[in-house]
Amino acid sequence: MDLKVTNIEDLKKVAQGEVIQLPQFAQGIPFNARVKRVSLLNLVRKGVVPNKLLSAAEELFYGKQSSKENVDLTQMTDVMYIMAENALVEPSIEDLKSVGLELTDEQIVALFNYTQEGVSELDSFREESENTECNINK
Repeated sequence: MDLKVTNIEDLKKVAQGEVIQLPQFAQGIPFNARVKRVSLLNLVRKGVVPNKLLSAAEELFYGKQSSKENVDLTQMTDVMYIMAENALVEPSIEDLKSVGLELTDEQIVALFNYTQEGVSELDSFREESENTECNINK
């Protein structure tokens, strides 16, 4: 097998992110956003994830109880929010705040899952959303 170096133009496209469908803010109004995959290790390295949240991050990513301290729900959600905030390119968190919106729980979880698994991880949210809409409309 003869491997070739990835074209820098292809990498630029990856850096720009992709437009995906996220759970809606309101029924009937889709929420499509430009997102990018982010790395927890890079966010820790850059100081974006504060030291006090490292145990929560360890638990989220490795699925094991931290040996350092007890992790509470606030710490877990703080890590998930940081990941979601950094994944969301357009509209940004600031754009949403400027019009009086905050990400919903479902959107935060979807963005967090996207950072870890990519678009395939969002399929479960779409299926759940469609099932919920079907039940509401009956």
